[in-house]
Amino acid sequence: MLLAYVLKCPRLHLYTRFDYQPTPEQLATFHELVRRAKAYEPVAYLVGEKEFYSLRFKVTPDVLVPRSETEVLVSEAVTHLRKHQGAATMWDACTGSGCVAIATASQVPDVSVLGTDISPQAVAVAAENAALHHLDGRVRFRVADLLAMPEDCRDLAPFNVITANPPYVAEHQMISETVRHEPPIAVHGGVDGLDFLRRVVAAAPAVLAAGGAMVLEFGYTQADAISELLAATGAFDPPRVIRDHQGIERSLVAIRRA
Repeated sequence: MLLAYVLKCPRLHLYTRFDYQPTPEQLATFHELVRRAKAYEPVAYLVGEKEFYSLRFKVTPDVLVPRSETEVLVSEAVTHLRKHQGAATMWDACTGSGCVAIATASQVPDVSVLGTDISPQAVAVAAENAALHHLDGRVRFRVADLLAMPEDCRDLAPFNVITANPPYVAEHQMISETVRHEPPIAVHGGVDGLDFLRRVVAAAPAVLAAGGAMVLEFGYTQADAISELLAATGAFDPPRVIRDHQGIERSLVAIRRA
């Protein structure tokens, strides 16, 4: 991936260009990127992009690197939105690069999406990604704290789907060297990792339509705690917990009661 990036060619072309001799400048750039990757800097940051839901997204150190397990949020949102009659709306909180909001909009032509993040730098990256995929007409990105409604987006409420992949790593929890390079504001969720999930669950009933779906990603030990938070609101049916490709409880879907 790094070599293809330096040579400005598709990775497949590396197998058909055995006779190509990289220039000294290309070799120097390649060696520097390898050095940085060896120091656990995410490759996505080095090449400036990451594939997610078969789409390419710009990424910078201001946003969390999109991960395959988060694609479940898109799949569940798309499934629910396709059951809805007529135009629908979705709110993606903690949107980061905008990957969940944009991937969902790319699959559901009649949905209008709001993506919010507390980081202005992340929102700027997300807006670039929406323009890259020609979806900036249906996907809005705003700076906001979790589910605090931007004044110029009230026309979208109530929402048919809310997705969120908030920071959920507990303070005591070990993280990989690669994750240490990602923005702490997108990773750490307080002493037990639930600080932001509590707020999302508490605020969601006020902006989620009856029969709407809330799709959340969380840490591998947090499913029971979040289910209890949902039950305490009295606004949701019992959630459906979803395991990731490693068999770990990683996300859930909760339907807003009528």
